Amino acid sequence: MSINEIKTTVFGFTGTQPTRLGQPGSTPVCSFRLGSTPAYYDAAAGVWKRKSTTWLTVKAFRTLAVNALACLHKGDPVMVSGSLVTEEWTSDGQPHSSLVLVADGIGHDLARGQDTFTRIRSGDAPIDEGADGPDPWTTPPSSSPSETASASSAAEVASVKAPNAG
Repeated sequence: MSINEIKTTVFGFTGTQPTRLGQPGSTPVCSFRLGSTPAYYDAAAGVWKRKSTTWLTVKAFRTLAVNALACLHKGDPVMVSGSLVTEEWTSDGQPHSSLVLVADGIGHDLARGQDTFTRIRSGDAPIDEGADGPDPWTTPPSSSPSETASASSAAEVASVKAPNAG
């Protein structure tokens, strides 16, 4: 962690389908829009009221990018933890900037539904820049039922289900 880095966790929903950035053979990068809509209970009116939605771009790298592309879909309730950074660029001679959440971790919000977890054994999908082995963009992590059923230990594959809390 660097000095004066802004770390945060945002609860919301994926507003766009996660997309791959970059080319095969390069460090995997995934990007999607995250919408977070605060709500509060108005006791006088007896109803929940929503405030405006705040939108952020989320970027994930390496293993997190590969797994996010395999698991997340537009509309999924998620929690994203990471660093808030400002990306700056110039277009048509005009400076622009955007707030980006560089993800350290992403997960489905189990308060809003159920999920199943499939552990990927390290070494199955080498994905760091310059790593030997299959390209993770063309060789997705295996999570087919036949492979998960043939796993030899709980350390290799773990299935976790949570009851729907709301």
